Amino acid sequence: MSSESLMRWPDLVVIGLNLAVMVAIGIYCARKTRSADAYFLADRSMPGWVVGFSLMATLISSMTFLAIPAVTYAQDWRYIPAHVLYIFPAILGYFVFLPFFRRGHVRSAYEYLELRYGTWARLYGAVSFLLYHLFRVGIILYVVSLAVETMTGYPMPAIILILGVLIATYAVAGGLQAVIYTDFLQGLALMIGGLICLPVILNLLPGGLTQIFSEAYDGGKFGFGETEWAFDKETVWVLILVYQFEFLRLVCADQTMVQRYVAMKTDREARRGYILGIVLIIPVWIYFALLGTAIFVLHRHLGVVPLEGAKPEQVIPQFLLTHVPAGLAGIGIAGLLASAMSTLDSSINSSAATVTTDFYRRFRPLAGDERHYLRVGRALSLVFSVLMIGVALWIHHSRTKEGTLMDLQTIIYPIVNTGLLSMFLLGFLTVRVKSRAALIATAGTVLLVVAWVFLTTDTGQQLFPKLTSRLPNRFWIGVLPHLFLLAIGYLLSFVLPRSSDKDLENLTIWTKSEEPRK
Repeated sequence: MSSESLMRWPDLVVIGLNLAVMVAIGIYCARKTRSADAYFLADRSMPGWVVGFSLMATLISSMTFLAIPAVTYAQDWRYIPAHVLYIFPAILGYFVFLPFFRRGHVRSAYEYLELRYGTWARLYGAVSFLLYHLFRVGIILYVVSLAVETMTGYPMPAIILILGVLIATYAVAGGLQAVIYTDFLQGLALMIGGLICLPVILNLLPGGLTQIFSEAYDGGKFGFGETEWAFDKETVWVLILVYQFEFLRLVCADQTMVQRYVAMKTDREARRGYILGIVLIIPVWIYFALLGTAIFVLHRHLGVVPLEGAKPEQVIPQFLLTHVPAGLAGIGIAGLLASAMSTLDSSINSSAATVTTDFYRRFRPLAGDERHYLRVGRALSLVFSVLMIGVALWIHHSRTKEGTLMDLQTIIYPIVNTGLLSMFLLGFLTVRVKSRAALIATAGTVLLVVAWVFLTTDTGQQLFPKLTSRLPNRFWIGVLPHLFLLAIGYLLSFVLPRSSDKDLENLTIWTKSEEPRK
């Protein structure tokens, strides 16, 4: 299919208007932003329902719009049980982490680690967070650029650069307030864009929804992959465990979530906003999984083979631009762009907040007034935007067609976040574990992960063939190091002398008080 036939002017008008609104919101919010707290925390004054919608939009990202349908189209529903079970980490977040961070009046999640363990923990947590989001924004910018490449036929490097600059424009200018309001609009666009697709498919299939379910079931598309208990295979059980740890890390130790916890005006607004985010996100995941399966059935019915020379993540944009009427397809593509932008702008802002709060303000507390920290934050947002573009370009030049981006992120994210969740859990759930025990356990976990990653390389396999043959499946790297750190840290607390001088008031679930920590 030629690129000319895909570039319909009604679609481009809709997409252009969407992008223009996002930039305009950023510029408007920039005029009202006068301090670092306003830039990073929206002056702690946002309505709960808007922030709740923003939470949903941030967590979903273009990985939901493109990568989940890509997996259910090319493989099956192996990732969906793990996503449905998000409800359990979310419940823990509601009862433990949301009230804790609001009560603590912190600017950064990693301030907690310093209060609990010391400066080393805060710096380690901040660096882990930054590495995670650096890879995350690169992957998401890359995957949404794949969709734009499908539509326009333009070179991927140019698309990555243009989209990166557009997103940076409003994220850098307007701060968290702009991010939350644009996330709200982008979340609506994402849902509307996705809802356009299924009715079109049902209209094209003579058997409608019944045909989708029956043919997909016969084709094994509703399966969950490997279901046996085996450490050497990519089973549904390891995917469930990996994502439970990942979702728990998001609600407990991720600055993008903590910013939203404390940005809401009141505790009541915060609880309502959080619940709204939970209620919205799981049905959206299931819907987009069904969408990928439905497109598989449609393509089999029409005799279409769209993945010849393409990547699985290009299935949705190809469908939008070949089966959805002009204008409506533009809304769908706008939803796709929105799903990426709502995550990218959040990561840019929260990463700048982390560097400003946990490094610059921490070590240069008298460097200037709030306007000075605001300027620093904007400069760091710009730097992170440039790094985002660089990582996306690296993924473009190094990725092969084997595997999906869901596989890639499932492996990379636990590596760059080694031990972070377990540090928080040991801090929240125990009073025994102090700085030395946590430090030794964290260092040991990092060494474990480094050795594991090395053994998966060609060099490691050549040097230690017997050892590498006994390694668990690569996805277990998102599970076992967490358990290792928790176990070692707690056991060391019985061996190392306990420092009873450190004040643990309001730092654990056992020592919380009703009054905010001063």
